[in-house]
Amino acid sequence: KQWYQRRVRVSQNLANQKLILNKLETCKVSSEKKELMMTLKRLQDSHATIKASLMGLDLESISSGDRKRKALLPKTTRGTNTNLDLRPKEIVVKNCENAEELQEHFSKFGPCTVLPSAVGGVIIGFDRRRDAEMAYVKGRMVEEQELEIEWNSPDEVQNASPNQVPVEPIR
Repeated sequence: KQWYQRRVRVSQNLANQKLILNKLETCKVSSEKKELMMTLKRLQDSHATIKASLMGLDLESISSGDRKRKALLPKTTRGTNTNLDLRPKEIVVKNCENAEELQEHFSKFGPCTVLPSAVGGVIIGFDRRRDAEMAYVKGRMVEEQELEIEWNSPDEVQNASPNQVPVEPIR
């Protein structure tokens, strides 16, 4: 919605600039011409600001004199993560209960924590989603046994029996 409103303001701004230019061509009084030029300058600055905000540009770091000489460069988000990844970083192994063996096996994909699951099986929690994905794809075989692996859903944890005793993770 803001984007649309800014586009409308740009169109109105351009129309006002054209009107002032037409008045400047027909105006004969110098004081009136001076006032029209000042108004035109304010409209041009406003137009540049609105247009830059539409394009995601940082005008504060560019002086008004530089705007005419240099191309405006967009802000960069290089090195920052702009998306919040809410996907799970835990997998559940259903058909193996040996926590030490699973810890050893899955630690080659990244730092992980092994917990018994309240709904059966073992939960393997990773620090990063990428490590969990690699474990999910490539960690299905342990000593010729195929593991039944699923992503851990928060619903399973919330629906677990309340009388279960919490278990400390094995590190």
